[in-house]
Amino acid sequence: MSSTRSRYPNIALQSKNELAKRLSDRSHSFDERMAFIDDVKDNFDTYWHDTTASEAEEGKFVRSAKGKPLGELLYLLDKKLLSPHDVRLPPFIFGGVSGKSHLVAAQYLLGYKRQRTLLALDIRRFYDQVGLARVETFFHTKAGCGERLAHLLAHFCCVPVGAKGSLSDNKVLARGFATSARLAVWCNLDVFLRMNWLVQRRLKGYDPRVAMFVDDIGITASRVPYELMEHLRDEIIALFATFDLNQPLPIHMEKTKILTYSEGIEHLGVKLNRKSLSFGRKTIKKRAGIIKALKVSPKGHHKKKPHDQLRSYGAYGRQIGKINSDTTT
Repeated sequence: MSSTRSRYPNIALQSKNELAKRLSDRSHSFDERMAFIDDVKDNFDTYWHDTTASEAEEGKFVRSAKGKPLGELLYLLDKKLLSPHDVRLPPFIFGGVSGKSHLVAAQYLLGYKRQRTLLALDIRRFYDQVGLARVETFFHTKAGCGERLAHLLAHFCCVPVGAKGSLSDNKVLARGFATSARLAVWCNLDVFLRMNWLVQRRLKGYDPRVAMFVDDIGITASRVPYELMEHLRDEIIALFATFDLNQPLPIHMEKTKILTYSEGIEHLGVKLNRKSLSFGRKTIKKRAGIIKALKVSPKGHHKKKPHDQLRSYGAYGRQIGKINSDTTT
């Protein structure tokens, strides 16, 4: 197997029959899984919808297949075809990977050396950049699936651009589907590897760290000249725009930032201290607002929701504490 091919999952299913066998178990026979797959294929459009989390004015639509056969199928595809290959992903990939989280990603950026500088970038409409043809190519060319099956799998994972019901022929990864986070990474792995290589080369000697969490990219280094981070920023923006002209990845310029340790560094909603993580500004502000509301509002059952929110912040704080504890042990 070539070095390029070995980077990718060896799914190697050649037909719908083989897919049905892979998805069958003691509770669901091969014949039942075949009928299940055919049902989803025939009724695909009725098995998903746009959710209230969508931001139509921004052109961002969150899709859901929860409670439908499509949702079950996507869960199975993610669990049985994609997640077993998380071990192949490079260590700087954190989003959509088993056992990792945004807190683990943020902790990784602390590095060993101090006086760190953060370069933060955000890929604009990440899922919308990954077209159906690219997903099909991943399954067929990279993961070794049969051509017809790759076509079918890609159609299960993609929907037309825009609100449901649009007449667009342009189909992309569906934001909200169980398979989307992993597929977005696998379909862009080559450019992400190139980015990491570029960072390690440019920031050699400065303890560079790269952490990708879905569409958020964090890069830190210690005692690095500000001008060097600016140059690296421009190189990465150009790389993402030109590495694959069939699928450029535009960067949100307004969300791109370079922060130094003296200014206070926040990334992925948490503050990066010298050796630990803590609540970010927005979290502190929201938590303080809930506490204030509880103090001034009359007693009564209507306070249950704020109390639940406060307990959630407490649980989040304990997660951060565990991350910090694991760092120091």
